[in-house]
Amino acid sequence: MVVKKSKTRAAAARPDVFGLPLGGLLLGDAPAPAKGKKAAGLCGRLLVIGQDTKLEPALAQAALDWADWQRERFAKKRGEAFLVQTKDGPAWLVAPLARGQTNSQHDGLFDASPYTAVRDLTAAVAAAAQDHGLAELSIEFLGANADEQLGALVGLELGAYRFRQVRQPATAPARPQVTITNADDGVEARAIDLATATNLARHLVNLPPADLSPASYAAMATALFKGSPTMSVEVWDLKRLQKEKMGLLIGVGQGASEPPCLVHLRYRPKGKTRLKQPLAFVGKGITFDTGGLDIKDAGSMRLMKKDMGGSASVAGLAYWVEAAELDVACDFYLAIAENAVDKDAFHPSDILVARNGQTVEIDNTDAEGRLVLADAIDVAVTQKGKDAPAALFDLATLTGAMRIALGTRLGGMFASDDGLSDLVLRAGQARGDPMWRMPLYQDYMAQLKSTVADVANSGPGRFGGAITAALFLGRFVGQVPWVHIDMYGWTEGGAGGLLEPGGNGQCIQALAQLLESIED
Repeated sequence: MVVKKSKTRAAAARPDVFGLPLGGLLLGDAPAPAKGKKAAGLCGRLLVIGQDTKLEPALAQAALDWADWQRERFAKKRGEAFLVQTKDGPAWLVAPLARGQTNSQHDGLFDASPYTAVRDLTAAVAAAAQDHGLAELSIEFLGANADEQLGALVGLELGAYRFRQVRQPATAPARPQVTITNADDGVEARAIDLATATNLARHLVNLPPADLSPASYAAMATALFKGSPTMSVEVWDLKRLQKEKMGLLIGVGQGASEPPCLVHLRYRPKGKTRLKQPLAFVGKGITFDTGGLDIKDAGSMRLMKKDMGGSASVAGLAYWVEAAELDVACDFYLAIAENAVDKDAFHPSDILVARNGQTVEIDNTDAEGRLVLADAIDVAVTQKGKDAPAALFDLATLTGAMRIALGTRLGGMFASDDGLSDLVLRAGQARGDPMWRMPLYQDYMAQLKSTVADVANSGPGRFGGAITAALFLGRFVGQVPWVHIDMYGWTEGGAGGLLEPGGNGQCIQALAQLLESIED
C-alpha cells in the first residue's frame, strides 16, 4: 500500500449547513496582530512533541518559562495533555507515549497510532483554549512527523465543534487567532478538510428530524456542491424511483409526509486518476426511524435521528474528496427516507419488489435500513463502462446486534475480499477509526428463507442478526468487491477527539486514509 504525499494547497471553504457555516478553531475570528506584535488579549501556546523525539532537547528548544518541578512532573505525564501556567499565559504540552510503552494485541489493530494519540490529546486542548478566552494560540511542533502534525490539527478542529454553537451562533465564543510553526507544507489545509468533513457528518446526525427531512437533506446535499467543477449532484425523486422500479426504497418511505429519494454525488477529478474505475459508497439515510408498524419502544426511538448516520458519513467523505482534490473517481449514493407510522406505511407480510427484480417479504418493518440500501446498491453496481465501480462500500447504522457484539466504538466490517478488508482495517487503525471484521457465514442465510418471496428482510430471532443483515445486502452486490460497515454513528463524548455527545462522523477518517493510499 503506497501512501501519496499531498500537494500544498489552501483549505476548502467551510461548508454551510442550512445557511450556517460549521465552526472550527484553525480559522479564528480574532484579527491577526501586526507583524512583530502580540494579539491584544491572553495568548496561549500548544507544544506538540513527536513520539520519537527526546523530551529534554525539545523542551530546551521551546524555552518554556516554568519551574523545575513542573518539568519533572511533565516527564512522567507523557501521553496526557499537560497545562502549565506561565507569566506569558497558559501553555499546553502534548507528547504521545514513546514506542514500546503500550501493550499490542490483535496484530496491532487497536494500537493508538501517533496520529490518533496526538489527535485525542489536542482535542481536549481546543476546549480548554476556548474556555480561557484566548486572543491568540501559537501551535509549535517539536520533532513531530507529518502524521502527528495532521492528528494535532484535526484534534483541535474536532474538539472545537459544538452543535449548539453552530445552530445558535450567538452562543459561540470568539475563536483565537492561530499561528503554526514548524509544520510541513499543506498539513493545515489537509487537517481543516478532514476535520470539517467529520464535523459535517456529526452535524447532520445532530440535526433534529424536523430540520433534516428527506427533502431538506437532498436540498442540502445539492447546495453543498453547487458550482463544483468536479462534483455533480443528481436527485432521484419519487417519480424517478418509480420509473427505476425501486420498490424497497419506495416501500420504506411511503408512510412519511415527504417521499423518499436517492441522491447521487458523482465525483470526477480533473487530470489523471490513480484507479481505472471509480469507487462507490452507499449510505443509509433514514432521517427518522419509528420502526414503522413494528414500532420501537420510547427508549429505543429516542436517538433515531441518528439512523441516517451512514449517509452522513458518506456525505462527509464526499465533501473531503472534493475539498482534497482527490485523484480517484468516486460515486456517493444517499438512500434517504423516513420510516414513519401512517395509514400508508408498509406492513409486515407485504411483498416488495426490488430494483433488481428480487421479491422481499417484510418480516419486520424495523429492518428497513437494509431495504433502502439494497436498492441503492443495485444502482451503484449496475453502472456501466467507465462508471462501473472497482469496489463498493456501504455504511449504515444497521443492527442493534452489532452494538451488542462490539459496543459503540467499534464498527463491524464485513468484506467479500480479503485484501480489501485488510486495507480498511489498517486504515482504521492508522486514523483512530477502529473496526473489526465479522464473518459472512453463508449458512445463516437460511434464517431469511421465505415461502412466498425470494427472501425475507429479517429472520425469526435475534441471534446472528448483524450477519443475516449483511447476507441480505450481499444478494444485491453481484461480483463487485464489497465492504459493508455496520456502525453506531453516535458517541457519548470523551473518546476519539469528540468531546460532546452526538454524531461521531464514524469511518470518514479511515476511508479518507484508504482513499489517499489505495492503488490499482
